[in-house]
Amino acid sequence: MKLKKLSSFLLASAIMLGLPCLTSYAAEKTQDGITLSVTADKSVYSKDDNITADITLENNSDSDITDVTLEGIIPDGYHLSESSQAVLRATYIMSGDSISSELVFVPDKMVQVTTVPAASSEETVVTESVTTSKTAVNTTVTEPLSVSADSGNDNGDTGNGMKLLIAGLLVLTAGVGLIAVKKKGRGKITVILLCAAASGSFITQTDAEAEGSGTYTFSVSETVTADGQTYDITASVKYTMEISDMQAAVEEYYEDNSEEIVAVEDAKETEQVFSEKEAIRFMSERGFNEYPLTYDYNMDGTYTDEAEASPDSDAKHPMYQTFYVASDGSIWSVFIVGRTIAANPASYNLESDIDAQILVSETDTLTSYTEMGNKFYKTVPKESAVLLKVVEKITSEKLDKLNYDEVTRK
Repeated sequence: MKLKKLSSFLLASAIMLGLPCLTSYAAEKTQDGITLSVTADKSVYSKDDNITADITLENNSDSDITDVTLEGIIPDGYHLSESSQAVLRATYIMSGDSISSELVFVPDKMVQVTTVPAASSEETVVTESVTTSKTAVNTTVTEPLSVSADSGNDNGDTGNGMKLLIAGLLVLTAGVGLIAVKKKGRGKITVILLCAAASGSFITQTDAEAEGSGTYTFSVSETVTADGQTYDITASVKYTMEISDMQAAVEEYYEDNSEEIVAVEDAKETEQVFSEKEAIRFMSERGFNEYPLTYDYNMDGTYTDEAEASPDSDAKHPMYQTFYVASDGSIWSVFIVGRTIAANPASYNLESDIDAQILVSETDTLTSYTEMGNKFYKTVPKESAVLLKVVEKITSEKLDKLNYDEVTRK
């Protein structure tokens, strides 16, 4: 019996030692408590194999980091799959948090292009090899500002293609800029003048000084082999190390500008958010479907640049925004934060001499999102910060009925 048990043990050991290990092929580097890693799914690939790699940034330091850009470098001879995102941006990553992205690199293909000279009487065939590849990195890029006519107008009528310039104001905290907003299904672009910064009522920014902060960069590479050639899979990161307690500054902001902080919720843990297709349906039912619905953040707090929501997407985001032009020509920005809606009378805020920002809400509380900590704050704002105009339901019809005097009346 003992011999039998010993034989079974030796057999099991031999099997275990003979099995290929489920190995991940990773490279890792740590700088000041910030760990950057690249993990490929294997080390050797065939000629036509896709290379799959995860790039991850972990903040294991005692400080928060801001203005983070994490980028996967596309190796020569490959392009990025359409589902991958090579660049991740985060305005704020708390100590102990991390961000990551899975990248799929697709090998460029060699195709045979055959050309036959049309004017030749000889049967001459010229064959050449052409490498097809995609060089664009899958990251959202803001298009250059332009105003164009209706692209489908071929009848010489330029009336519909006239430049439409609308001066509006999002009444945010600082800085002025222009954005181009294209109406759905049309070639016409509306240019809206905005005060370009994060709204204190929706995406909170604070006046905290980052004393002693510094900007750092570093990279790490993992080497793999494909079709007998070696390739470096590289991730690089750029970030600012904050010495001051940014989360404490956020909390101080809400305490100073709220009559009451009703609730604070981690965005990654809540179910009270809309998917892209749910948000589009929600806005359409209320009459807000003339302009695209956009978002700027993912549920992990990473910054996407402004991207348009898709009616087929189940991806969720902490907040969405669209615009509405009322019948009197006033500009409104309409937000979904979590599952609540609020409207900013941008034109009226610009005209008004009231110091506080005016917002239209369906409740006497305001739900805000802050990327610093990736949290939702539900508050009763002080009137010195935000004046809430409560209506039963925010719809395009309701905004058409609201006039300047009614909106700005204290």
